[in-house]
Amino acid sequence: MAITDEQSVDRRAQILDAAVVVISRRGVDRARLADVAEEAGVSLGLVQHYFRTRERLLIETFRREQERISQIWHDAVPDDADPLTRLAEYLRLSSPEGSASAATPFEPGWSFWLEFWSKANRDDEIRAEVSDIYGDFAELYREAIREGVKRGEFRISGEVEDVADRLISLADGLAVRTLLGGLDRGRMLPLLLDGLAIELGLSDGQRDNITVLFRS
Repeated sequence: MAITDEQSVDRRAQILDAAVVVISRRGVDRARLADVAEEAGVSLGLVQHYFRTRERLLIETFRREQERISQIWHDAVPDDADPLTRLAEYLRLSSPEGSASAATPFEPGWSFWLEFWSKANRDDEIRAEVSDIYGDFAELYREAIREGVKRGEFRISGEVEDVADRLISLADGLAVRTLLGGLDRGRMLPLLLDGLAIELGLSDGQRDNITVLFRS
């Protein structure tokens, strides 16, 4: 019986989901096509049919995971929320406290991205994906920062792009320390929110608002 287009899309998604699990668990260099096939409950031949090579599977897995996270962030944070709430929510979704709303729980999610960065450091084709991935995330931050500045709610030092990059880098760095056990899980979100307050030049009242929202 011929496989329909819908079934083909479902099979591809099933294999890509399995690849995320295998990469998070075994590491990118030890993730074999056979391991992904076993995790997905399909034949090795089917994995090869859809993706042909291991490198192609890795690239498509990274792309799809980035797209999935971006969509979940859009869904989880209403576009009509005020800019400060949006930014605080983006940071919460990066922390252990945001696991329930994020695309993937904190540990496996960040383990996957650590593997992605490690692979990108050694592979030019994978590295080319990094700027696109960060561009998508950064634009969410930039939009909210621009809106807050326009409304007179934020008093930033420097360019909007620089503030967004610093906030994203802060989240990345604290996530790595938390994942590796160098930082207590409960400290990551408060530190992120402290960094947000400093970067945006928030008033005491604005600081109190995000404390009530995200530290309760």
